[in-house]
Amino acid sequence: MIKLPLAVALLVVSSSAAGQNNVLVPVERTPIVGADERSFSVMFPIACDEQGRTYVRLSRVEAGIDDPLLRISNKGTVEVRFDTRDEMLNRFAIRHDGGVVMFRLGGEKFLDYFSANGSRQSSVRLEVPPTHFFPSQLAVFQSGEIFVAGQQIKPSYKASAAIYSPSGLLIKQPVLDEDEKREQEIVSDSGAQKLNAQAIDKSVATAGDDGLVYLMRPTNPAVVYGISRSGEMLRTLQVPAPAGAGDPWFGLRVVKNRLVIQYRRDCGPAVRACVGSIFTVLDATSGKTLAVYQADAKEVSGLLTCYAPDPDRFFLLSLSPQARRGEIVEARAKEGSQ
Repeated sequence: MIKLPLAVALLVVSSSAAGQNNVLVPVERTPIVGADERSFSVMFPIACDEQGRTYVRLSRVEAGIDDPLLRISNKGTVEVRFDTRDEMLNRFAIRHDGGVVMFRLGGEKFLDYFSANGSRQSSVRLEVPPTHFFPSQLAVFQSGEIFVAGQQIKPSYKASAAIYSPSGLLIKQPVLDEDEKREQEIVSDSGAQKLNAQAIDKSVATAGDDGLVYLMRPTNPAVVYGISRSGEMLRTLQVPAPAGAGDPWFGLRVVKNRLVIQYRRDCGPAVRACVGSIFTVLDATSGKTLAVYQADAKEVSGLLTCYAPDPDRFFLLSLSPQARRGEIVEARAKEGSQ
């Protein structure tokens, strides 16, 4: 049984860190085999399971919402195609048996369960919470409970979340303290409300290997909540962006008490010329910044799929529409770059 403190901790993380000059270089490139070569657009977010397998939806304009969700092995082979017909955009989460859950399209909130081989298993109707909201993030606790977060229906600039049993019964609507503080500050500012609504929509939820679910707001500083299956806020981290970084870029992983965030580079007004990523690695309990890594897009590009510590290894999904191919890139710190 995982023992966790019951006290809520708000930790403001220093933006300074050891290893600011770490440079990532590719050590292995694994071509993806079995994906539709016409599929080039990635639907966010991308997920990774404990076996290092990638879950991603590669969208084709002509196919629209009928493109399947793929599970790709760490050898680059497409193992399973989950049927996304009738499912809501890219709202899915990995179950710890290799299956997934997805939100179904429609007025009522249904979750569809899929087995590890991609077949449909069952559906559950989620109990309506006291505060209604549109789901944007989804994660499954190791114990099977389901975390859902998103935007309130009215007013839409406010966030909300709920935790459900595997059968769809409401366990709790947790209080997101930092969200509430921000919402109180912008109650009469329509511009700030719009930006807050965008941040809620672009947030990311992921299950950590410590039994918690982590929810990140892509603000500066980024706010990361560590939430228990009973709905307690056990950790609240405020993480300033490292030097040279822009907004968090959908990448969030928690492995062996290491919390990793992927950022876009900050290129000022030259947005179209903005290439490359910056990764920060923190202690998931204390919030202490352990290392910062820079990735030059000419060498290492793509979206974070998986992460492994000791030493830090980053696995990225890289797509090349011109070459009609995709690959998983493993990157590590360049020797002598610290």
